[in-house]
Amino acid sequence: MTAAVIDLVAKAAAEAWLDEGSVQGFLPFVDLTLSFNHGISFSLFPARDPSSLTLLLGIQGTLTCLIAVWAVAAGSGLERLGLASMAGGAAGNLIDRFVDGAVTDYLDLHTGGMRWFTFNLADAWISLGVVLLLVDGFRARRRHSDAGGLTS
Repeated sequence: MTAAVIDLVAKAAAEAWLDEGSVQGFLPFVDLTLSFNHGISFSLFPARDPSSLTLLLGIQGTLTCLIAVWAVAAGSGLERLGLASMAGGAAGNLIDRFVDGAVTDYLDLHTGGMRWFTFNLADAWISLGVVLLLVDGFRARRRHSDAGGLTS
C-alpha cells in the first residue's frame, strides 16, 4: 500500500500549499490546481449527502478489496504489479473520500490551450495498473499464440 501512502501525502501537500481554484504552472502540460471530486471519475454521480456518500464508499471499498484479493492471487509478476498499483490507488482515493467526503485532485492536464481533466497520484496509479494488465494480457496472448494454442 505504498502507493496509497504516497498519494495521501501528496494530497495533504496539495491542500496545504494550493488555494482551491488557483492555477500554478508545474510542467509544460500539467498545472497544479486544487479541486475536490465528490463523485466518481470525472465527477460523475456526485455524492454530497450522507446516504449517497455511504453508498459510494461501500461500492468503492468493495471494489478496492476485490482488486487487492485479485492481486494476491495473481499468477504473473506483471499482473500482480498492475493489480497492486490499482489497489493502492483505489485505497488512496477511498481513504481520502472517507476522511474528507471527497477526493482531492490537483494535477491539471492540458495541451494546446485545452484543459483535459484534473487528477491525483492515485488516479495515475490506477491508470498505470490498467496499462500493466493490458501489457500482461498481450504478452500472455502472444505466448499462447507462439505455442500454437490459438485457434480461429
